[in-house]
Amino acid sequence: MKKLLVLLLGISLTACSYESNVPGPQGPQGPPGPGLSYRIIDAIALYEDWLPFNNVGDPDFQYYQEFNAPEIDQYTYENGIIIGYQVDGGTTYTLPNTINFNGYTREFSLYYGVGYVGFVCKDSDLQTTPPDADQFFKVYIINPGVGKRDLRSMSQVELELYLKELEAEGSAREVKLSRKKLK
Repeated sequence: MKKLLVLLLGISLTACSYESNVPGPQGPQGPPGPGLSYRIIDAIALYEDWLPFNNVGDPDFQYYQEFNAPEIDQYTYENGIIIGYQVDGGTTYTLPNTINFNGYTREFSLYYGVGYVGFVCKDSDLQTTPPDADQFFKVYIINPGVGKRDLRSMSQVELELYLKELEAEGSAREVKLSRKKLK
């Protein structure tokens, strides 16, 4: 009887072992991993396309240019991170970028909303003139899931290293000038 019990137990263990090694059907796809997605927009603000905002001498007199940016949808606008840079020759400056001239300063800055980005040029002497050369800008649009990491406090170098470490997927595009229609 003992031999029969040991034989039955051995057969049942073998049967269980065999069934557990048979792969089952494919399950549903899981949520995306912790990777990062981003977009980079390269914008060229042509010197002849700057538009005045308000009147010369007003405290808020400035020049601006707007570009269509469909990458900024409502969800990204509310939850994403948008960071702007001005590229001058071989140097990249974080926006806002303040430049000192003879007794006054000129500031370039970025603003954005759903579907667009804009760049502003403003002088401290309230006599702003538009830039006399094309201006080059980069805008990083970082997906909302990454916002939890507080990337806003990272420098450009830290951000680029972080993106490389994550082997981030992204894309870049050059903006063709298309003025936003004024309301």
